[in-house]
Amino acid sequence: MCSRHGRWLLDVGDGHDLEYLDVGGCQELAAAQARWPRTARRAASTGAEPGAVFAVARAVVCGWWQQEAFWEREQVWSQRLERITLDTSRRSEVASEWPAAWWQLVARDAVVFPEVVAVAAALVDPALRLLVTDERPLVRRSRHNGRFVTALGERLERGWLGEAELTEKPSALQAWMRGLAREVRSPSLSGSARREMWRVQAAHQPAEVGRGCVSWLPPPLAFRLHAGSTGWRAELWLPRRVGQGAGLKAVSEERFQDGLGHARRYVARHGHLAVPHADAPQDGFDLGRWLANLRAASAGLPPEYVRVLAELDVWWNPPWPISWQRAWHRARAHALAHGPVSGGDNLAGLPRWLERWLRRQIAEYSQLAAEQQQLLAQLGLTPAEIDRFHAWPARRRSVMHGLEATHDYAASHGHLAVSQLTSHDGFALGKWLNQVRHRQRTATQPTRLGRQLTALDTWWNPPWPLDWQRYYWATRHHLHGLPEGVVWWPGAPEEAQTQQWLHEQQASWQHLHNEQKALVGRLATDQSTGGSPRSDRPDSSPLSS
Repeated sequence: MCSRHGRWLLDVGDGHDLEYLDVGGCQELAAAQARWPRTARRAASTGAEPGAVFAVARAVVCGWWQQEAFWEREQVWSQRLERITLDTSRRSEVASEWPAAWWQLVARDAVVFPEVVAVAAALVDPALRLLVTDERPLVRRSRHNGRFVTALGERLERGWLGEAELTEKPSALQAWMRGLAREVRSPSLSGSARREMWRVQAAHQPAEVGRGCVSWLPPPLAFRLHAGSTGWRAELWLPRRVGQGAGLKAVSEERFQDGLGHARRYVARHGHLAVPHADAPQDGFDLGRWLANLRAASAGLPPEYVRVLAELDVWWNPPWPISWQRAWHRARAHALAHGPVSGGDNLAGLPRWLERWLRRQIAEYSQLAAEQQQLLAQLGLTPAEIDRFHAWPARRRSVMHGLEATHDYAASHGHLAVSQLTSHDGFALGKWLNQVRHRQRTATQPTRLGRQLTALDTWWNPPWPLDWQRYYWATRHHLHGLPEGVVWWPGAPEEAQTQQWLHEQQASWQHLHNEQKALVGRLATDQSTGGSPRSDRPDSSPLSS
């Protein structure tokens, strides 16, 4: 792009006579071009090739370009496309006669360029990437990656992006998120395996402009010879790729049939295709790796391949980790041999591995996909059995003891931001609260126990580290003094530590959560007004402003 003259240069071999698009009326393109070098430097700092990052971002945005659901809400692109079309048509008589479909193809890359740069910046932004890796999704291509898509939509000023980015249909964005999750799970991956995250699969490649243009010209051949064409512009246009390709297709089909034979034999022995990678491949064939490669490329598999594999095992490529499917098959074998599991007896009598796996499924039941819940029901773990598990009498006593301990601790120290090692009258309060926090975060709405703890301490389960919350309470008590009846807890920070902590929060203000900013803001206001705090510590004094 030439920002000085407002021209978007086009490829000579694209099969049309237009040399450039007039984008002088779209200043956002020049602004995006000015932002790209900074994004490229950040990409290089993460070990990624800037060109590969741009290619992935372009595939993501061009995928949206092809979606009707996106265009139903998109407003900026249509206005930008109309502006470029009108400005360019004034300069080219031939272009003024083009159909709308040509313009949507030829001007596509120019229209979406600002969004491509914005998406590329998001893909290499460590803060946004944490939204993908921190969630540790139990289900791929599901609602669990919604935080990243929502944040991306906010950055693009398209809050509805989460609805347009269809989870049922594989996309370049979802493929990138899966690649990022694999890299985080296996940090020892080789360089080529890491670069796989930045490779655009064939199914997600944007349509080529030249191939799209030739489809609109009359058969049998397409010439780039139009009215007004002169010199080098009048020549026969041929596709960039030529060749039969039948040999490669035959080899691919032969390899698939070979792997399919091994898969049929495995299903005959084990009844499923949840196969792990083999250290010693059977019959010289690593069926687990073959299936893993098919799952990774499932978006571009021929429909007949998918149909044949689904006939062998309907869950050969589940939208959750294949390790979960293997564990389910192992649990199902136990249930068939010994009967369905029961939650009313607290999962007593089960093997240790099965008990631990079932307890995790119960704790994360609300996060599981509906199909996973149905599979658990086949083991006997129905919603009714889960309710019986939670109603176990000994578990109710544990809740009562926990509430009594939290009441006493909050009354003594004024908060519930306790570390995991904290005990109160012999009760493991810190460990118990951590378990309650985990269950509350996995629940879809506040639990009854969560509401009771919120009444004791509004920030008993903050979305930031508990260490930060403990420092907040210590700073507040140093500023205001300890309330009546409240005493310092063991290991509470000294006044100098809280003063340093307050300065650190002010220095990293832009990285704080909005609620953290509100809490720190009130502390800073109290510090500047100069109160007269009361402290039971002999070495404490009011914080200087």
